Amino acid sequence: MRGLSISSPPIKSALTVLSTGNEELDNRLGGGLPLPSLIVLEGDSGTGKTVICNQISYGLTSAGRKVLYVTTENTVKNFLEQAINVRYDLTTPYVKGLLAIVPAHLEGIKWCEEGVNKVVEALTNFLKLRSKKYDCIIVDSVSMLARYLSISNFYNFLTELRVLARDGKLVLITIHPEIVSKEVMKVATSTSDVYLRLAHAEIGGRAVKVINVVKIRGAPTLAESAIAFDVDPAFGIKIIPLALAKA
Repeated sequence: MRGLSISSPPIKSALTVLSTGNEELDNRLGGGLPLPSLIVLEGDSGTGKTVICNQISYGLTSAGRKVLYVTTENTVKNFLEQAINVRYDLTTPYVKGLLAIVPAHLEGIKWCEEGVNKVVEALTNFLKLRSKKYDCIIVDSVSMLARYLSISNFYNFLTELRVLARDGKLVLITIHPEIVSKEVMKVATSTSDVYLRLAHAEIGGRAVKVINVVKIRGAPTLAESAIAFDVDPAFGIKIIPLALAKA
């Protein structure tokens, strides 16, 4: 009699790579974003998490892909205005139905484990119902939810997101490490397929933002370990060669 083995659900679609819409960023990430995958963007406030989400949304919708964007920090109007301020005009894909923006208003909820569990359950069910219509799901951010969830319930939530990813989706969440515990960050790191840690840095006297690539499973080529960038209102994300940043 053969022994039992437990494995993750099989990926239903062949692994491929999606472009962020920024060729230089794609090259430094090893070719782009692996599909399917669960991606975690970690970073303190102001390190560029939402801008990168804007870039990915812009790149995917420009290629005809559909994106479901859940924001816990913005209204639809403010989201679109802020994206335009950093060059990404997402109004057109929003009007065309390529981009769905869902504000998750957390005001008035009961900030305790029981109350947050109900919110996460509702969010999970919503994503399951809507996921078939979209190629990419972004939740920006899960920080306040993760703060009040138990470690086991946060792990269960990420497991549900992995199931969505394995159905052929790109699933991305953002998280603020200063808000949640170290245990939560360990779970996020171990569960994700792609983990990018964003930070402020000063290189050669120049203030920049840096994407530290913790891991990327499925990239066609080797990704760079650190990617320096700035946000230019005229161009969006502008990659800065480290040699130039140090000059």
